[in-house]
Amino acid sequence: MSALTAADFPEFFRQAHQPTRPASPGNGSPGGQPAGPEPFRWQARLLDRVIDGGWPTLVDVPTGLGKTAVIDVAVFAAALDGVRCPRRVFFVVDRRLVVDEAYEHARAVSAALATADPASVAGRVAAALRIPGDDGPALEVTRMRGGVTWSWLWLERPDRHAVITGTVDQIGSRLFFRGYGVGDNLRPIDAALAGTDSLIIIDEAHLSEAFAMSAQAAFEQDTTPPAARPVIVTMSASPGHRAGSVHAISDDEDSHPVAARRLHAAKRLWLADVPATRRSADQQMADAHAAWAQHLAVDGSVVGVIVNTVARARAVFERLTARHPDRCVLLTGRARAVDRQYLLHDWYGQIRAGRPRGPGGPLFVVATQTIEVGANIDLDALVTETASLPALLQRLGRLNRLGELPGSRPAPAVVLHADADTDGVYGPARSALRQWLALHTVLLPRAGQPALPDRGGLDVSPAALRQLTRTIDPQVADGLREPRAYTPVMFPSVLDTWASTSPVPCPDVPVDPFLHGIDRDPGQVSIVWRDLPGDARQWAAAVSILPPTAEETIEVPVAAARRWLTRAGGADDIGDLDAGTGPDTDGASAGPRPGPVLRYRSRDDADVISAADVRPGDLIVVPAVTGGCDAFGWNPGSTRPVLDVADLAAGMGRRHVTVRLGPPLIAAVSSHDEDLAAGLTVLTARVRQDIADGQPAPGTYAGWLHDLLGDGTGDSDPLPHLAVLRRLARAKTRLRIIGDAEADIVLLTTGSGNYPEDDTAAGSSLAARQISLRGHQDAVRARAREFAERLGLGKSVADSVALAARWHDEGKRDPRFQAMLHGGDRWAAAAAEDPLAKSGIDPSDRAAMRRARRRSGCPPGMRHEALSAQIARRLLDDPDLDADVDRDLVLHLVASHHGRSRPLLPPITDPEPCRVIGRDTATLDVDTSITVDWSAPSRFSDLNQRYGRWGLARLEAIVRLADIWCSAREESSREEDQ
Repeated sequence: MSALTAADFPEFFRQAHQPTRPASPGNGSPGGQPAGPEPFRWQARLLDRVIDGGWPTLVDVPTGLGKTAVIDVAVFAAALDGVRCPRRVFFVVDRRLVVDEAYEHARAVSAALATADPASVAGRVAAALRIPGDDGPALEVTRMRGGVTWSWLWLERPDRHAVITGTVDQIGSRLFFRGYGVGDNLRPIDAALAGTDSLIIIDEAHLSEAFAMSAQAAFEQDTTPPAARPVIVTMSASPGHRAGSVHAISDDEDSHPVAARRLHAAKRLWLADVPATRRSADQQMADAHAAWAQHLAVDGSVVGVIVNTVARARAVFERLTARHPDRCVLLTGRARAVDRQYLLHDWYGQIRAGRPRGPGGPLFVVATQTIEVGANIDLDALVTETASLPALLQRLGRLNRLGELPGSRPAPAVVLHADADTDGVYGPARSALRQWLALHTVLLPRAGQPALPDRGGLDVSPAALRQLTRTIDPQVADGLREPRAYTPVMFPSVLDTWASTSPVPCPDVPVDPFLHGIDRDPGQVSIVWRDLPGDARQWAAAVSILPPTAEETIEVPVAAARRWLTRAGGADDIGDLDAGTGPDTDGASAGPRPGPVLRYRSRDDADVISAADVRPGDLIVVPAVTGGCDAFGWNPGSTRPVLDVADLAAGMGRRHVTVRLGPPLIAAVSSHDEDLAAGLTVLTARVRQDIADGQPAPGTYAGWLHDLLGDGTGDSDPLPHLAVLRRLARAKTRLRIIGDAEADIVLLTTGSGNYPEDDTAAGSSLAARQISLRGHQDAVRARAREFAERLGLGKSVADSVALAARWHDEGKRDPRFQAMLHGGDRWAAAAAEDPLAKSGIDPSDRAAMRRARRRSGCPPGMRHEALSAQIARRLLDDPDLDADVDRDLVLHLVASHHGRSRPLLPPITDPEPCRVIGRDTATLDVDTSITVDWSAPSRFSDLNQRYGRWGLARLEAIVRLADIWCSAREESSREEDQ
């Protein structure tokens, strides 16, 4: 088979975007490019540039010309040169997206690689990316959002190629060791995966300057090896500072028929002032947007109305809906992913780029900034209010997006402005934009009914705008964009504080100012609505039955969440940027004042708090009866009960699927399919009766579900309720029932239980079968060495990593720990031929694990890592040890293999210290009462300097992910398996 070359990229691009896959939101190729096309000229030139000299600092390409294709370039470059090109691509957008086009695009590429003919170019790319012995995809694709969306183990191997999309908050906080919604002990893994061997692409960089500056400054002050540091690339379609190396389109793009049509797509802009007072501005602007939208609507057209805040979008939507029921859709990024999927199912096919056009009444799309980026929407007419110039350019990019609007008249855009309107999300840039537009286009009359002249208007095709914006004076350009937030100086002491994740220093350094600047409101809060018991003391238990996922969350600024929780008013006057909110509005919201909320981090870390205690990055669960959300998303003025969609979210991308058989599931399904809900009611009653009779039959229930649903042939992208129920129906023998006849909630789950809920010492000791300590540690050693060698680490470092993996669980030789692994039976532990690493206790039976620990006599909170590190220290002193290793590194990797000891393990009192028999039956004089190594902080500091903060975290991640990999698959040494 011939080797890949850059000349193969066009064919790879065509194969990656074949038209055989059904269209879905964002599916297909970037920027609405037809399926299976030739790449644009700039895309092919970018690949050549990356291969020859690395990535540029800035990719400067107009909207609609396929910036998302940087993913294809990155994937293909990694296949060509896996040594120099990063394995993980992070695509960052500082927007609340209604459609994550980059995610859907990456999924399309991954699917093409998975199904490609091995002899094809795509098949050869897949072979180059695929890891021998890896049972996962050649290209992992993950989307990060707030909450516990994806499994905490979002990437199982550090050597696997992956594309990850997310916001500045989600990816930036992980990069800086303070991942929002991530437990302290998991943060080093996320930091390692984001901060080493990665390409971080920041879309619409003018919105994310603080993050880009902070990331660059952080790695300039770190000793992580240069080859392992992230490559940071910004992208923009907007004018601005162009420092560093720039990759832009050139004149040869006009020779590409598709690119030329888009660059010169006919569209013209007019400016209109709206007379209003400060008190009447909200009403007058909403009225004007609705009136202009109706004026521009013609038969079969799609008219877009894009405004700056959720409140204004709802006001316009209500006005249009009153005149055009069933012809309007409201799209904001402040909506639950489950609800959004239903909206897109109903509407996206009618508004997406490349849709078939035909007769029919007009459609109205009312939206916030959410459709400026990541939404492949094609509007026939546009009404918008003044914003920043970059935001306006993005909005115009949705108008006649493909340059295929029928007829000879250009697509119209009307920009509205009221001097009395508050500056809101964009500050003084709104007024500056109005003044700049007035210099280039005719100002429409203020009075009378909306009307456009037959001629005139400003040419706003991408090519014309590109020429016009390049002539703007730099000082004028600064005034036309969002105000720059001041970014704090990144001192080494800040990085040292963040690198300390266990225990976290107090006081800690907040990460948000380095992500968004200090002039912006603090970060986001994720809100989940659940049907909760009346007694708040029972909330944690009720929620832990089915932990929250990001698909059921809405992310809002922390200030907006607090205002809503206290009914202070103004909470809905926010846009869809990741940071910053609009001003408070006058008056308080109606309805009962919400009470306390549940802050949820994990099953073992959830507490009831007040609004004042809500912090950036929190995931809070509120009672559904308090309102605040509807089918279109965030609606703090609503007091209607919110639909609990936790069961529907369970089918959206999780490793296993679990639902609560009972009213919440039935109500959620009933809102979309009443007949199916009636069938589930009968099934629920039968399951409960079978449990009461002691004869549950999960396999039969799977069959019933199959009969209710049908086989779903041809349905490649089912709606959430169908997706979750079909996964249960397909489970057959793997389907299980959890709960008894007296339980309020009975769970139906496909979970095999091999993955612990989190990377804890106790959880990591659970498995479906018993595994010896020697077998497990030898398997982890082999897997860790494989990871280290594949990542190109030197021999000494790889040997150190492998040795730490070989000894990481030595502390489990404590006879009390062994008793716990034998169900609490000390006699069974003493009689066992070999010490265990895995207990054989059902991982889903948490009660059994608690009983075993209690019976074993293990001190509460005792960390086996502390004893493992003591044993490792003694083993390293062995003069017969034939290994050229970094002694300090080995000790640290052993002590930190569950995320603690960065820099200290928690002090635990051992009331009954005991002797421990070490490996190969050699007696070690180890005192189990010594649980804190006071030399660890100094060692941690030295190692951070020696390997870099992110470099050390990567070495930890290698050991930890190897341990998790072997535990999940119950891998053991070859000798034990034979």
